[in-house]
Amino acid sequence: MKYLLTLLALVGSVFAEEVLAYPRAYWENSVKVWFWVAVIIYIIVAVPSIYFALKYRYRKGEHEEGEHIEGNTALEIVWTVIPTIIVLFLGTYSFANFVKQRNAPEGAMEIKVVAFMWGWEFEYPNGKKVYAFFNQEGYTAPEEQKAYIPAGKPVKVYLTSRDVIHSFFVHPAKITEDAVPGRITRLWFQINKPGEYFVFCREYCGTWHSRMFAILKVVPEEEFNKWLGEGQATEQTPQQVAQ
Repeated sequence: MKYLLTLLALVGSVFAEEVLAYPRAYWENSVKVWFWVAVIIYIIVAVPSIYFALKYRYRKGEHEEGEHIEGNTALEIVWTVIPTIIVLFLGTYSFANFVKQRNAPEGAMEIKVVAFMWGWEFEYPNGKKVYAFFNQEGYTAPEEQKAYIPAGKPVKVYLTSRDVIHSFFVHPAKITEDAVPGRITRLWFQINKPGEYFVFCREYCGTWHSRMFAILKVVPEEEFNKWLGEGQATEQTPQQVAQ
């Protein structure tokens, strides 16, 4: 019992880690649950199997026949019911997390993101736009090309593309969605810790695919509101940006 309590405490400490971003936390929790269920099942099955394989292995000179067992109804019920319960639990838990991953919470801030070769156009609710694209100095960006995001607030993104298929991958949130010409796709994320984070394209889209990134500048909500209320970022067409 002492060892079981220790194991549960260790598992609890893993789940109690500070959440950097959503929906990353949801699928990570699903992975952890599946992992520990698999470990426990392996221990329950493998340890007795190894024990009995060693204990009742063939030994030269021993020819005594063991008792012939026809079956055990209670045991068959147990090994049918318990796996069924486990499968139902895993399926229900994983589906619940999937629903939370796909559906933005109430009150999420909505922004539009348009992909183009090779950059991103962010449009905020008040019409303010930011163009994020590669520059010759490397994986950095001037301040006017950073997309500001409020810390601790869910953000719902409406995606589309002007040319080919791209994929909007928010690295800290571990969420991605294709940006498809002529279609609107959606995803949401929430980053809780202020800082600068990357958005990458995860769909091969052409020569500069590897350089197609944006920097999300996550700041406290008061600072974000102040930034949002300031003047528009330098207006550029996607063609000018691409050049």
